[in-house]
Amino acid sequence: MNEVEIEARLAVARGVVREAGAVALRHFRTRDTLTVEQKGPQDLVSRADRESEATIRARLAATFPGDAVLGEEEGGVEAERLWVVDPIDGTANFLKGMPYWCVALAFVADGATRFALTYDPVHDELFEARKGRGATRDGQPMRLADRPFSSACVGFSHNFKTPAEPYLEAMRRLLEAGVDHRRMGSAALTFAHVADGRLDAAIAFRTNAWDVLGGLLLVEEAGGCATPFLDGRPLLERRTVMAGAPDLVTLLAGTDGRLAGGPRIREPSTTRG
Repeated sequence: MNEVEIEARLAVARGVVREAGAVALRHFRTRDTLTVEQKGPQDLVSRADRESEATIRARLAATFPGDAVLGEEEGGVEAERLWVVDPIDGTANFLKGMPYWCVALAFVADGATRFALTYDPVHDELFEARKGRGATRDGQPMRLADRPFSSACVGFSHNFKTPAEPYLEAMRRLLEAGVDHRRMGSAALTFAHVADGRLDAAIAFRTNAWDVLGGLLLVEEAGGCATPFLDGRPLLERRTVMAGAPDLVTLLAGTDGRLAGGPRIREPSTTRG
């Protein structure tokens, strides 16, 4: 796929996530009227999720009819040119009136994530990464923070389809190293905030591609390291991923370079204090 084709899709994607975000934000302001369904333990969905995804799918189908879409609510299959969509990442926060949720969109072609957009409609912040060209928030370059362990903070993402032990082990490693942590409720926005220096690293346990694919690229393009998602395994397979400052990712991964069967992490060349 050539650069002109990628740039054309990115230009459209900026408008698409804002349009979907506006749909979601209208529902957020009248969330008490929504009918909520439970897909599993602590796993909720509402009309807002479905309308946001339908908005994205309609725009993409009209503009790029040959591209495939994989979304959290309507599914999909892997393809050479694939849009990966989370229409509202952080639905539980959304439905509780907590302003920590986002719309996440990533584009995959020729086996790599070519660009990613994470849009926070509540604060009107657009996080964007283009492979090999850096990461921005509202057009301004983003870089990872450079903090010692004594002031670092790691974002956690957990779902109730995952055993508690890996989560507790990661927390133990951080606490023993003097590193703080947060569980924010939206993996996509948490990884975007790592890229923007608000957090220092993030870990998501047995997560789906639509939750983290774009966030991993955001962190990499902001100067961090990340475990791969597009590693030859099926895109629909859940896995544990980490991204952020190399020493924190290594700490999370463990001394053998693995955490809960996750992918091996390359040791950093330098470490922080």
